[in-house]
Amino acid sequence: MYTKYFGFNEKPFTLTPNPRFIYLSKNHKEAFAHLLYGINNHYGFIELIGEVGTGKTTVLRTLLNQLQEVNYRTALIVNPCLTGVELLRSICHEFGLNSKSEYANELLIDINKFLLHETAEGRTVVLVIDESQNLQPAVLEQIRLISNLETENDKLIQIILAGQPELGALLERPDLRQLNQRIAVRYRLKPMSLFETRAYIRHRMEVAGETGGVTFSLFATRLIYLYTGGVPRMINILCDRSLLIGYGDERRRITAVVVARTIKELLNVPQGKRLSLAFAGLICIAAIIVALSVNFSKWIPGKSHSQVTSSVAVALKPVPDAEVPQKTIDHQFQQLNKEILSYNQNDVHLLAFNAIADKWGASPVKIFNGRFTIPNMYTRLAAKRDLKVTEFKGTLADIIRFDIPFVIRTKVTGSMGGYCIAVTSMSNDSVSISPTLFGSSTLSKNDLSSIASGTFYLVWQNAGQIPYKLKQGDKSYEIRSLQSLLHQAGTYNDSIDGNYNAATAKAVSEFQRSAGISLNETVGELTLIALVKHSNNIKVPSISQTGKLK
Repeated sequence: MYTKYFGFNEKPFTLTPNPRFIYLSKNHKEAFAHLLYGINNHYGFIELIGEVGTGKTTVLRTLLNQLQEVNYRTALIVNPCLTGVELLRSICHEFGLNSKSEYANELLIDINKFLLHETAEGRTVVLVIDESQNLQPAVLEQIRLISNLETENDKLIQIILAGQPELGALLERPDLRQLNQRIAVRYRLKPMSLFETRAYIRHRMEVAGETGGVTFSLFATRLIYLYTGGVPRMINILCDRSLLIGYGDERRRITAVVVARTIKELLNVPQGKRLSLAFAGLICIAAIIVALSVNFSKWIPGKSHSQVTSSVAVALKPVPDAEVPQKTIDHQFQQLNKEILSYNQNDVHLLAFNAIADKWGASPVKIFNGRFTIPNMYTRLAAKRDLKVTEFKGTLADIIRFDIPFVIRTKVTGSMGGYCIAVTSMSNDSVSISPTLFGSSTLSKNDLSSIASGTFYLVWQNAGQIPYKLKQGDKSYEIRSLQSLLHQAGTYNDSIDGNYNAATAKAVSEFQRSAGISLNETVGELTLIALVKHSNNIKVPSISQTGKLK
């Protein structure tokens, strides 16, 4: 209903576990790594536990999609409410075995033959049982017997038991201790943080084809996090309904007020005046607490942010064991700092350069040995691709005015100084970056600004080979290109004769004023960078939707 209005190709917040929409938070990445580690090392049993809606099924389906049939044979059991024999028959069916026996021992023989054959062919067999907390103890014992199918050197089958926290309690039963002892790899999937919740919302909107037709305000995302506790399924439900309400109100921005109305609908709050006012007051208090506690919780002696907000979370969403981790703006910066430092600095700088080069249609750097220092290495590699690199000092808003891809030097420092990140496009309150951070290729302008050191690098092309230091009286063919660009920009109407005369110098000054560039009688590189947008000879990449200098 609202997809066309907001410019989406499809609904961004569906409840189906579509691997295309998967957003790998830190916990999801770790879960993924644990699963792959257990499978590839043939540990036999792997346990994945997570609360309802934390993304277990999505992680499992994405994992199975990555296990290619050349090296793996996989089966997924989604309905574990079976008897032991029914489960064995389901396993045979999922692996494509034509086994119709009614006896467990015969079915095990067929499965064993299949496992021996696949192992001989060099393939790893993986069985995933979702919602395993619903398995009966007798059926779990049958699964243990399947794991007994092994050679002298290796396990023939890797079994992933995925389920809700009740699965852990089930496996603690004394009669299942043999199975529990065989589980060598365990991971508990946790909800997302506030920062990851914001990135998750942006990510799903981008995958759905977001074109800037709608945005979620900062306070809206904080209220979403407070209500959902960072659980993806709850976030999807709340965001989907919020978009529907925004569509009904013909809004392009989802605010905290819209989210509060959505929560009211989801909780089915009565329409009575007194109750409605009480609920509205509670929402306002919650929003204020979220806003203030993020900034000031560190000043409250002996009380953490989670203690300040937990009572409000319970009042809004009575889900047991809900946790609101201590997250402050300073902590968000620390998260960004930690995420950036987790990368090799050479790799970061190489990815950033290649992202910019790609926007200019230049060839990427495929192999690089040595220290990728900035700006020296950028300048050398750019020159080989007929590009120039110009350093700029200022704010994020200042650099965005040039409307071409750029590199930002961050406050996060490594052995080669500040880490550098490429910005290749922007949309409303977010920018596209390289490399990705927290599994997302976008970052809010506020977050990017918080890590900006104030030093940026503009990568551009001087197609007309125009000198950037000129004085009145200079004559050259290249000055004709400058005059042509000034004419295209609307500040020069005299002869295009290659003479840097008073009229040309005046046109340069007028253009600099209109572009917000400091007046420079010798022209300067920043003036040429701003002018290159008016060139008809080269295709200049834009970071904005309009492609025009703001």
